[in-house]
Amino acid sequence: MGSPPDITPTYYQILLVRELRKAGMDVGDPLVHRRSELPEPQQGFVLELLVSLGLGQWRKRALIACYRQDGPVGQEIVTQLPSRLTAAKADVGMVVATGDFDAAAVAAAQQSGIVLLQVIDGRKAYDSSGWGAPGHYPAWLPAHALQFVESAPDGTVRSRPLEARVFQGD
Repeated sequence: MGSPPDITPTYYQILLVRELRKAGMDVGDPLVHRRSELPEPQQGFVLELLVSLGLGQWRKRALIACYRQDGPVGQEIVTQLPSRLTAAKADVGMVVATGDFDAAAVAAAQQSGIVLLQVIDGRKAYDSSGWGAPGHYPAWLPAHALQFVESAPDGTVRSRPLEARVFQGD
């Protein structure tokens, strides 16, 4: 397996739809709501997508803020998203990022009902899944995967595999 592909806005959309569907969600075609480059010193972009999501009787329109950045995602990114839900006519919000989430961002997400997802290397996801021997990868393994990020009972940040039931809190 060579080096993973660069995470472009188009790749982000494909990754997001694939991973949500893999988790069991019904996912509509994403519509770009906003796209902008991040200011220096960060290198990357933010891409906001409007997506219809469903699971059984649960149906929501989600505003998903996708961040391609090297540094950690701070609390201000999470606390700004709920105010944009109304303007976007969205019911729920998500932040998906290539970087880590700091503890304040995770705490803010739990308080405001925002779902946090992190883009991780597919090999890391496979190694932590218990599906096979770490370091031995099948040909079908995707370059990237998503994991759910939350606060543990002791206040630390933890992550776990993405499952559709994390979205049914509403």
